[in-house]
Formats: sequence, structure tokens, C-alpha cells
Amino acid sequence: MTTKLSVRRRGTILERVRNGEDGILAIGNHPAVIQSILDLDFLSGKRTPSILGIITGNRKAYKCFFGTREIMIPCFKDLEHVPPHARTRVRWMLNLQSGRRAFDSTMRFFEAFPQALGGHIFAENVPEAHAAELIRRFSGKLIAGPSGVGILVPGHLKLGAIGGIDASQLEAGKLKTPGTIAVVSTSGGMTNELIRAVAASGHRVSFSVCIGGDRFPVTPLSDVLALAQTDPQTEALVYFGELGGSDEYEIAELLEKKRFTKPVVAYVAGIIDEAFDEHMQFGHAKALVRSHDESARAKRDALVKAGAVSPATFPEFLQAIAWLPRAAVRDTVADINALMNRTPSILSTREVVDQSEIPVFVRAGKLARRSENAFAASALKALLGRDVSPITAAYAEGVFELLMDHGGAVSGAVNTMVTARAGKDMVSSLAAGLLTVGPRFGGAVNDAARAWLSGVASGKDASDFVETRARESSLIPGIGHRKYRVGVPDPRVAALAQFATLLKKHPHYDFARAVEVATTAKNGQLILNVDGTIAALFLDILAECEKYSRAELEELVDVEFFNALFIIPRSVGFIAHFIEQKLHDEGLFRLPEELLFVRPSGKKKKK
Repeated sequence: MTTKLSVRRRGTILERVRNGEDGILAIGNHPAVIQSILDLDFLSGKRTPSILGIITGNRKAYKCFFGTREIMIPCFKDLEHVPPHARTRVRWMLNLQSGRRAFDSTMRFFEAFPQALGGHIFAENVPEAHAAELIRRFSGKLIAGPSGVGILVPGHLKLGAIGGIDASQLEAGKLKTPGTIAVVSTSGGMTNELIRAVAASGHRVSFSVCIGGDRFPVTPLSDVLALAQTDPQTEALVYFGELGGSDEYEIAELLEKKRFTKPVVAYVAGIIDEAFDEHMQFGHAKALVRSHDESARAKRDALVKAGAVSPATFPEFLQAIAWLPRAAVRDTVADINALMNRTPSILSTREVVDQSEIPVFVRAGKLARRSENAFAASALKALLGRDVSPITAAYAEGVFELLMDHGGAVSGAVNTMVTARAGKDMVSSLAAGLLTVGPRFGGAVNDAARAWLSGVASGKDASDFVETRARESSLIPGIGHRKYRVGVPDPRVAALAQFATLLKKHPHYDFARAVEVATTAKNGQLILNVDGTIAALFLDILAECEKYSRAELEELVDVEFFNALFIIPRSVGFIAHFIEQKLHDEGLFRLPEELLFVRPSGKKKKK
């Protein structure tokens, strides 16, 4: 008995899951379901979560627990934005969207991830035309639903609410320990009840699939039975069915033809329907008797005739499960109490500086040698969350030295000094200075990075880029200087330009220089300034030395990382001006009246 699910070049789906192919991409968010999957991952001894990301347009990360430790699951606005390192691991779809949206997102998922093994469609009331099309297209995938609780391979995969959504339910179901009993049902609630019943009887579940309660499940019961038949770990099947439909006749036929040879314990609910004058619609879409053959009694009789154990009452059904052959199991002990008493943090943050190893500053009465550019390296590690290469650290050190101060005439220094003279403290004075940082002072570094990044990505010639900006009446950040011009270059730019010789290629710097050629042809002062140089070279250094992708560089631009390269050193300069003013203590600053262009009355002052 084989299907596309049970015969694969790299083994059956169950074998591949047990060999670690467990990467899940969630479409939409359901906090309780997401957390329950991570809890079983942790309790099963996994070191990393099986959920690789969540497709949701309103955030960049979702905070949850992995054990007692808080983690951030990355969120992506669409499937195309899933990064390459995650794409290669994706094997499963967890579709948590509504019934009307589930079809389109499922189609797009399997188009984007053809290597995926299957998924779970959580929503009820998926239009039947949509379900039929999914059946036609994805018969080779293991897809639970529409409607239901998902797929479970204990110790390896939890795809959906199957087995419960809190740690106590996972522990009661003994889901960390693989067993020998396959649990199958169309009903989500009863799937979870059967998992608990199997655990309570001393058995353990080998795998479980909730096929789904809608009329047209994507993966039919026969395919799931074939999976159980070919699975060496599965020794018996426990099944819960209902009145309506013909699933139980499929089981009976497979038993009669010896295509399913393992013991079957089945219960068919709905005998109560016989007490009414006309047939009643029960909880699921197909739980309605349309003919005598679809009654609970008729289907139960067919199962018994074919050789299954199908008791008349639910207590007898539970007893029959207990009578199944029991394999020896050893349950791992997990600290469930720790998972039950977790309190989420209010703010999500990491430890910026790791102080677990305090550096040695003095050794044997002498200064201990420390690595060059240590402060810059530490600052970048704090900002980027990773160690950086020597070239990257040296470049940041150079930027910090060059930008530390630019005299007392600039707006930020003026604001700092005026605030200090007003008797304010260091923090207030520094804040006053920093509040002037923006597109006209210092903040152009980040805007320049955005311009060079988009310019290189567009593939446009630099002259076309300049003309497009001119037609839009848009200034080009990183271009132009009040003091320096062609023939009188900014020495800071010349100093930083030396770093280009350390790189194999520098497309952003080359583009910025090409833009400079186009702009200086119109005006000699429209040179590449220090802001534009810092941005262009740092883009190239991060790409080559730190292996940042274009998408990751765009993220750094979006969060204004490049402005930090100005703010960090310039803060030192502002503080220096603050201290100087405090030491001199010249009192409150007032602008001399003769320097005012307009008198308080509004009349111009006579010259």
C-alpha cells in the first residue's frame, strides 16, 4: 500500500521529519499555537526553534519563549522577503489565515517553496472550490485541513494546535517521547482527546494527523493510512469518526483487501442521530447523514465486519486502546513548572556589551596591550549585534576620529554651548546639540547610504541618476560642501578614500565618485563630501567584509544605523564644548543686539 506520501527518494515524509526536516514558516500569527510549537521543541531537546519566521505585515519580530528564555521570531511582510538562510530550511507551512485568504497564501507558499513536505490549513469554511483546487495541485504533499488542529510527530514536529496549546497539555500527552500508535481523526478536538487517551493508557503516539472537518480535506484518509502502513514505528491505528461521509468505508475496504494490515481501533460517533425524526447536522461540515450507509451504526458495522475493533460506547473504545500491545517507553522528565510561570519582559532588548569576561587593563604594574581599534570594534558589536573584521573596525575608528569635532560654529555645538551657558546640565546640553542633527547637519550620512544603495541597485548610469534627481528637484545627500570644492578637496575624504584600496570591489564608492563627476561638471562645489564618502565606503565594507546582503543593508538604512557613525563621535565633541563653557563660566549667553537684523519693534535697524 503506497502513495506519493509514503514513497520518496529521500525516504517517507515521516522519516524525513525524524531526520530533522522540521522548518516551519507560519502565515499569519496565533500566539498560543506558535508558543505551543516552541514549547514542544524545547521539551523535545531541540536547540533551535522549528519556526523559522512568521509572514505578517505589521511587525519585524514576534517575542515569545524558548524554554524560559525569551527569543524574537523574525517576521516578514511577504514570502519573497524570507532570507536565503531560512528559505533552505523551510519544509512546512502553518497557515493561520482566514478561510477566504487561505487558498491564495497556500498556493503562493508552495510556489515559493517547492521543496516543502506539506502544511496545515487551520481555517474553517474554506470555499469548497478552493479546497478542490488544492487537492488537484498538491496531492503529493501532506496537508492537514482545511479545519482541524494539524500534524504531530512526537519529539520532532508539532504543526498547529495538535496535542494542546499549553505545556501541561503537552506533558499530559507525553509528546516528547515517540511511540507506536498512529492517531487519526477528522475532528480537531477529538484528535487531541485521543492523543491524551493513548498517553493515559500507557502507550505513546507515533504520529497523528487531523485530516480536517470540512467536506474536502486536501490529504485524504487513504493517504494517511498508507503513511501509517509503511511507517515501521507505527504498530496500530486509533481512529475517531463521525456519522456522514464515507471515510470509514475506506478503512474497511483497505482492511478487507489486506492493504492495511495493522490493528485498527475505531469509534464512530453519532448514534444519537437515530433518536430524531430527521437527520441533524453535527459539528463538522460533512457530519450529516444523507443516506442509511452514512449513519454511525452502519459505518461501525462495516468496520467490525472488516476486522477492526469498533466498540459501541466510548468507554469501551478507551478500554480497547488500553488492550493494544504496549511497547516499552522511557519518558524524559522536563521541568514543566518553569514553563508555566514565565513572565514576558516589557521591553525586548539584548545585552549590548557582554561583560562575562572583563578585559585586563593592567598586568604586572604595566598597561596590558589591547587590540587596536578596540573601542570602535566594541561599539560596532553593540550596534550590529556581531563581531566585526579588523578592516571594519579600523574604518569606524577612522570615522570616529575625523568626525569628533568640526569647530564651535556648527549648529549642534552652538546649541550645546548656549544651553550650557543657561546653567543646564551635561545631558540637557548634549541633547540640545543632538537635536539639531538632521538632513542639513550630520543626518545626511544615512540619507547618502540610501541614495548610493538605491542607485547601485537600479543599474542606472550615474549621470542618469543625477538627472532624475534634478528633474525631481531633489538634493543628492552626500554631495556638496560650503568650504571645499574641486581643486580644494576635503582632507577627511582623502583620508577615508584610502580604505577603498583594501577592498576587492567597491561598487557604492565607485557610484558615488561617478555621481561627483556629473555634479561637479555643473558646479565645482558639488563634490563628494565626508558624509557621502562615509556612507559609500561603509556599504562596501559591510558587504565584502561582513557579508551583508543588499536586503540587510537596506534594513540598516531603515533603522538609521549610518547616522550613528556621526552621532557617536560628535557627541564627544559636544561634551567637550559643554565642559569648556562650564569651566569658563561666562554666564548666560545673549545675542548682541547690534547683530540682530530686525529690532523687537519689527523695524529694521539703521546702518
